[in-house]
Amino acid sequence: MEITNIKVYDLEEAVVASGLPMKAGFGDFEFYSQAKRVRDKTDKEDYEKNIKRADRLAASPSNSGHCNFLSGVLVSFNMTATIKFWEQFQRYHFKQIVSSQSTMHKLESMLKDGTASFIYKTDIRAVQLLYQLYKEKAPFETLVYSCPLGLQLTARISTNYLQLKTIYKQRKGHKLEEWEKFCNFIEELPYSYWITDKGDSNDRK
Repeated sequence: MEITNIKVYDLEEAVVASGLPMKAGFGDFEFYSQAKRVRDKTDKEDYEKNIKRADRLAASPSNSGHCNFLSGVLVSFNMTATIKFWEQFQRYHFKQIVSSQSTMHKLESMLKDGTASFIYKTDIRAVQLLYQLYKEKAPFETLVYSCPLGLQLTARISTNYLQLKTIYKQRKGHKLEEWEKFCNFIEELPYSYWITDKGDSNDRK
């Protein structure tokens, strides 16, 4: 597995928005100013007030509604993983696959050009034999449905901290090594303790 080109958006805005339930009025300029102060850490008192509230809310269970501000912290990244991993990853609803490689469109070219990526050498040999059958007029379905689960495909993903909190809780310690790598990626995100419930504000990044 490989995760690259990671972008985190609207973290500070989501932190400030977490305080809206306790405000009688709303000023857009003040909202912008607070988010900027959290981002730049120019006002230590204001920064600590906002972050401590976010820390407290983020520690709530995912289904409580209290940590919902985490859904506003957006994360996008490129991920290369096996078919088996993608099969399990797609169980989660609050994420968007922006675009991905397609075995329907490009599997033949991947095998023909040798650009297909597998995690095991045995997979490569198996697919070489399959491709030989395909060239000898076996149905396309034979190639697609017999392709080893070790084939790696890349997609661009958009999700948020609240969904990652659910994923981390369910998949940490999973026997599939790719899930362990995905959880390690989560642990490297800014303010990852909001997701993992591991550590505290001293682990801010």
